[in-house]
Amino acid sequence: MVLKIRVRPGVEREFSSWHAKMSTAASGMPGFVSAEVDAPTAPSWPEWRIILHFQSVEQSRAWRESEPHRQLILEAESLVDGTPARGLSVEEVAENQSDVAAIEVITTRVKSGQEEAYRQWAARIHQAEARFPGYRGALLQPPVSPGQQYWTALIRFKTQADLITWMTSDVRRALLREHHAMVESWKSHLWPSSFSSWFPAGSADRQAPAEWKQSMIMLLMLFPIVMLERLFLSPWFDSPNAAVPVFIRNTISVALITWPLMPLTIRVLNWWLTPQKGAHIRIDLMGLAAVLSLYAVEIAAFWHALF
Repeated sequence: MVLKIRVRPGVEREFSSWHAKMSTAASGMPGFVSAEVDAPTAPSWPEWRIILHFQSVEQSRAWRESEPHRQLILEAESLVDGTPARGLSVEEVAENQSDVAAIEVITTRVKSGQEEAYRQWAARIHQAEARFPGYRGALLQPPVSPGQQYWTALIRFKTQADLITWMTSDVRRALLREHHAMVESWKSHLWPSSFSSWFPAGSADRQAPAEWKQSMIMLLMLFPIVMLERLFLSPWFDSPNAAVPVFIRNTISVALITWPLMPLTIRVLNWWLTPQKGAHIRIDLMGLAAVLSLYAVEIAAFWHALF
């Protein structure tokens, strides 16, 4: 079930409290699987989506017709930009594909008898998350079977840097201290980024490497490897069947990038990849200029080698 709501400017705090309640209120209903929130993707269209997943259409409709849902919809009508008929809608869909974003995955073993307290705490921490820049929604899934005793939460932000800002915030640390009495154990990790096995993560004092920087470094490493393979290996691998030669070349490329080229490059350019938090924009510009210059050097070197 997808609830779409256009939020009136000036009621963002009230809305963050409301959508946290909506996201957790259904968790006690039969057939409930998970809940998530999608933030607006464009300032010109401030539409939020609350997505509730159920095991069946009948169970979804039972929640939709329940008194808690009706009360929450009445509360939402006071937050709508325009008339409720235009700014608020509820529909059933087969599935939902959310925008790709930086994700924190949390698994929690809740103490017996503390489930309701944990739901209320989860509503408060989701409310706090929604006030941070880049927030793109959250999902909370209680245990789906007696054999699976963990609650699962997915916290989504626009960028890894936005997520790290939330994860290292004093607000989050204070809320986590509150939940120690309710849980037996919990684990958190970041959903891997495109090249996470090669690049360092962010920290409390350093920014996480932006995706565009990671891509630029990958190109910087990959281009000379491909060109050297073309110069020195092509004569040996001429074959009507290209599958084996291409596989061998790719194996060589991945091996060289993983070690030693990538560790060395990260060590040299780490001042640009993971700058200090609050660093001036000139750090980004200096690093960008340095990498572009290295591109030019590589192209010039192989230009003369090939021509």
